[in-house]
Amino acid sequence: MPMNEVVAKRHSIREFDRSREIADSTLGQLLWLTAGVNRPDAAPGRFGVAANRSNPTALNRQEIRLYVFDKDGVWEYQPASHSLSLAKEGDHRKLIAGAEAFTQDFVLDAPVSVVFVADMAGLPEGEQTTAMALVDAGIACENLNLACVSEGLATVPRATMDSAAIATLLGLTARQLPVMNNPIGYER
Repeated sequence: MPMNEVVAKRHSIREFDRSREIADSTLGQLLWLTAGVNRPDAAPGRFGVAANRSNPTALNRQEIRLYVFDKDGVWEYQPASHSLSLAKEGDHRKLIAGAEAFTQDFVLDAPVSVVFVADMAGLPEGEQTTAMALVDAGIACENLNLACVSEGLATVPRATMDSAAIATLLGLTARQLPVMNNPIGYER
């Protein structure tokens, strides 16, 4: 689909067909388009990190990590090997729906949700670093939104989730922030 059509068709969808799963190959395509290695032979940039990802980041820090929540577990996307590694077994998608004070249960109808974590552990401390990491998460999120349109899938970018419980579940540090998420599925 031409890019102008993808952008024209992009809109938030909150109703998912619970009966349809997403094929592994399609999920792989979404993750690669979101934050995958698109130039494997790229030379290292200013900070020794190869400038080779589909999602641009400030100073090429590549601090955005993707976690896939599905009915079987939580998986971390490994861009270098284009694979998923199991982070935690079990269905933890309820954490994506929200926290005790506010939930959006439509998220539970989506077969997968992708959580964007800004891993600032190796970055300088400060407000500017945090601000840029949040911007970088938004860039990767937009990549995912457009990829979903291209693949005929429904999604909606969200900030609602139980960030504290997700951080505990995944053993994240105070400098690893769950920023946003996208439930993904076929439209109902």
